[in-house]
Amino acid sequence: MSIKRITLRLSNPRIFRQSILEMKKAGLHPTTSDNGDIIISDYDKNADIFIQNEDDIKKAINQILCLSNGKKEFDELLIGIDTNSPNLTLVVVGDGKIIENTNLSIYDIEDKLNEIISTYPHKRLYLGIGTGNKYGEIIYKMLVLKFPMVKRVNESKTSSKNPYTNIKDKDVRAAYLIALRSTIC
Repeated sequence: MSIKRITLRLSNPRIFRQSILEMKKAGLHPTTSDNGDIIISDYDKNADIFIQNEDDIKKAINQILCLSNGKKEFDELLIGIDTNSPNLTLVVVGDGKIIENTNLSIYDIEDKLNEIISTYPHKRLYLGIGTGNKYGEIIYKMLVLKFPMVKRVNESKTSSKNPYTNIKDKDVRAAYLIALRSTIC
Protein backbone atom coordinates (compact mmCIF):
# COMPACT_ATOMS: atom_id res chain seq x y z
CA MET A 1 0.00 0.00 0.00
CA SER A 2 1.56 3.21 -1.13
CA ILE A 3 0.40 6.30 0.68
CA LYS A 4 0.98 9.32 -1.50
CA ARG A 5 -1.31 11.96 -0.01
CA ILE A 6 -2.59 12.57 3.48
CA THR A 7 -5.69 14.73 3.86
CA LEU A 8 -5.60 17.07 6.83
CA ARG A 9 -8.93 18.10 8.30
CA LEU A 10 -7.74 20.07 11.27
CA SER A 11 -9.57 22.98 12.88
CA ASN A 12 -6.83 23.87 15.40
CA PRO A 13 -4.20 26.02 13.61
CA ARG A 14 -1.47 25.01 16.03
CA ILE A 15 -2.03 21.30 15.41
CA PHE A 16 -2.27 22.00 11.66
CA ARG A 17 1.08 23.79 11.55
CA GLN A 18 2.86 21.22 13.70
CA SER A 19 1.39 18.37 11.64
CA ILE A 20 2.66 19.85 8.39
CA LEU A 21 6.15 20.41 9.83
CA GLU A 22 6.39 16.85 11.18
CA MET A 23 5.04 15.31 7.98
CA LYS A 24 7.54 17.15 5.81
CA LYS A 25 10.34 15.92 8.10
CA ALA A 26 9.08 12.37 7.59
CA GLY A 27 8.88 12.79 3.80
CA LEU A 28 5.08 12.68 3.67
CA HIS A 29 2.92 14.93 1.50
CA PRO A 30 -0.02 16.54 3.32
CA THR A 31 -2.96 18.06 1.45
CA THR A 32 -6.25 19.69 2.39
CA SER A 33 -8.23 18.27 -0.55
CA ASP A 34 -10.61 15.38 0.02
CA ASN A 35 -8.88 12.88 -2.28
CA GLY A 36 -6.13 11.76 0.11
CA ASP A 37 -5.27 8.14 0.88
CA ILE A 38 -5.56 8.73 4.64
CA ILE A 39 -7.61 11.34 6.48
CA ILE A 40 -6.33 12.93 9.70
CA SER A 41 -8.77 15.03 11.70
CA ASP A 42 -9.12 16.68 15.09
CA TYR A 43 -12.91 17.06 14.91
CA ASP A 44 -14.17 14.12 12.81
CA LYS A 45 -13.98 10.92 14.86
CA ASN A 46 -14.75 8.86 11.75
CA ALA A 47 -11.44 9.86 10.15
CA ASP A 48 -8.73 7.26 9.61
CA ILE A 49 -6.57 8.87 12.30
CA PHE A 50 -8.03 11.08 15.02
CA ILE A 51 -5.76 13.61 16.76
CA GLN A 52 -6.88 15.15 20.04
CA ASN A 53 -3.85 17.30 20.85
CA GLU A 54 -0.28 18.12 19.79
CA ASP A 55 1.11 15.07 21.58
CA ASP A 56 -0.78 12.77 19.18
CA ILE A 57 0.89 14.18 16.05
CA LYS A 58 4.10 12.14 16.24
CA LYS A 59 2.15 8.97 16.96
CA ALA A 60 -0.13 9.63 13.96
CA ILE A 61 2.84 10.19 11.65
CA ASN A 62 4.54 7.02 12.85
CA GLN A 63 1.29 5.14 12.29
CA ILE A 64 1.19 6.48 8.72
CA LEU A 65 4.79 5.36 8.16
CA CYS A 66 3.78 1.90 9.32
CA LEU A 67 0.69 1.90 7.08
CA SER A 68 2.81 2.98 4.11
CA ASN A 69 4.71 -0.30 4.53
CA GLY A 70 1.39 -2.15 4.31
CA LYS A 71 1.10 -2.99 8.02
CA LYS A 72 -0.86 -1.85 11.02
CA GLU A 73 2.21 -2.43 13.20
CA PHE A 74 5.82 -3.40 12.71
CA ASP A 75 6.66 -7.03 13.45
CA GLU A 76 10.07 -5.98 14.78
CA LEU A 77 11.20 -2.57 15.90
CA LEU A 78 14.98 -2.44 16.29
CA ILE A 79 16.78 0.42 17.99
CA GLY A 80 20.56 0.75 17.80
CA ILE A 81 22.70 3.27 19.65
CA ASP A 82 26.29 4.02 18.62
CA THR A 83 28.32 5.53 21.47
CA ASN A 84 31.64 6.41 19.84
CA SER A 85 31.24 10.17 19.68
CA PRO A 86 30.14 12.67 22.34
CA ASN A 87 26.75 12.77 20.63
CA LEU A 88 24.99 9.42 20.49
CA THR A 89 23.70 8.19 17.14
CA LEU A 90 20.33 6.45 17.33
CA VAL A 91 18.78 4.47 14.48
CA VAL A 92 15.26 3.02 14.43
CA VAL A 93 14.69 0.09 12.06
CA GLY A 94 11.16 -1.09 11.36
CA ASP A 95 10.99 -4.49 9.65
CA GLY A 96 14.39 -4.05 8.02
CA LYS A 97 14.06 -0.41 6.89
CA ILE A 98 15.61 2.59 8.59
CA ILE A 99 12.66 4.76 9.56
CA GLU A 100 14.45 7.27 11.76
CA ASN A 101 17.97 8.29 12.69
CA THR A 102 19.13 11.08 14.93
CA ASN A 103 22.07 12.40 16.93
CA LEU A 104 21.42 13.30 20.54
CA SER A 105 23.11 13.82 23.87
CA ILE A 106 23.21 11.47 26.81
CA TYR A 107 20.70 13.70 28.62
CA ASP A 108 18.04 13.27 25.91
CA ILE A 109 18.37 9.52 25.30
CA GLU A 110 15.74 8.32 27.81
CA ASP A 111 13.09 10.74 26.58
CA LYS A 112 13.78 9.84 22.94
CA LEU A 113 13.58 6.11 23.66
CA ASN A 114 10.28 6.57 25.52
CA GLU A 115 8.93 8.57 22.57
CA ILE A 116 10.00 5.94 20.03
CA ILE A 117 8.64 3.01 22.02
CA SER A 118 5.30 4.71 22.66
CA THR A 119 4.72 6.14 19.17
CA TYR A 120 5.79 3.39 16.75
CA PRO A 121 3.28 0.51 16.73
CA HIS A 122 5.20 -2.78 17.07
CA LYS A 123 4.93 -6.42 18.17
CA ARG A 124 8.53 -7.03 19.27
CA LEU A 125 11.14 -4.56 20.41
CA TYR A 126 14.93 -4.97 20.39
CA LEU A 127 17.26 -2.34 21.82
CA GLY A 128 21.02 -2.59 21.40
CA ILE A 129 23.84 -0.39 22.65
CA GLY A 130 27.38 -0.54 21.36
CA THR A 131 29.54 -1.18 24.40
CA GLY A 132 32.97 -1.26 22.83
CA ASN A 133 34.17 1.64 25.01
CA LYS A 134 33.73 3.01 28.54
CA TYR A 135 31.19 5.57 27.36
CA GLY A 136 29.02 2.78 25.98
CA GLU A 137 29.25 0.83 29.24
CA ILE A 138 28.11 3.88 31.22
CA ILE A 139 25.14 4.44 28.93
CA TYR A 140 24.25 0.75 29.07
CA LYS A 141 24.27 0.77 32.90
CA MET A 142 22.14 3.91 32.91
CA LEU A 143 19.55 2.58 30.44
CA VAL A 144 19.26 -0.98 31.74
CA LEU A 145 17.60 0.41 34.88
CA LYS A 146 14.75 1.91 32.85
CA PHE A 147 14.69 -0.46 29.85
CA PRO A 148 15.36 -4.07 30.89
CA MET A 149 15.36 -5.31 27.27
CA VAL A 150 18.63 -3.46 26.51
CA LYS A 151 21.39 -5.69 25.13
CA ARG A 152 25.13 -5.14 24.99
CA VAL A 153 26.32 -5.40 21.41
CA ASN A 154 29.85 -6.08 20.25
CA GLU A 155 30.79 -3.14 18.05
CA SER A 156 33.65 -4.74 16.19
CA LYS A 157 33.68 -3.63 12.55
CA THR A 158 30.28 -1.93 12.71
CA SER A 159 31.51 1.34 11.22
CA SER A 160 33.61 -0.23 8.48
CA LYS A 161 32.16 -0.40 4.98
CA ASN A 162 30.81 -3.68 3.71
CA PRO A 163 28.96 -4.68 0.54
CA TYR A 164 25.72 -5.45 2.39
CA THR A 165 25.25 -2.06 4.06
CA ASN A 166 25.21 0.95 1.78
CA ILE A 167 25.07 3.80 4.32
CA LYS A 168 27.53 6.66 3.90
CA ASP A 169 27.60 8.10 7.44
CA LYS A 170 29.79 5.82 9.56
CA ASP A 171 27.94 6.55 12.82
CA VAL A 172 24.53 5.80 11.27
CA ARG A 173 25.98 2.65 9.68
CA ALA A 174 27.36 1.56 13.07
CA ALA A 175 24.05 2.23 14.85
CA TYR A 176 22.19 0.32 12.11
CA LEU A 177 24.43 -2.72 12.48
CA ILE A 178 24.13 -2.50 16.28
CA ALA A 179 20.34 -2.54 15.88
CA LEU A 180 20.55 -5.63 13.68
CA ARG A 181 22.93 -7.38 16.08
CA SER A 182 20.61 -6.67 19.04
CA THR A 183 18.31 -9.45 17.81
CA ILE A 184 20.95 -12.14 18.37
CA CYS A 185 20.34 -14.04 21.59
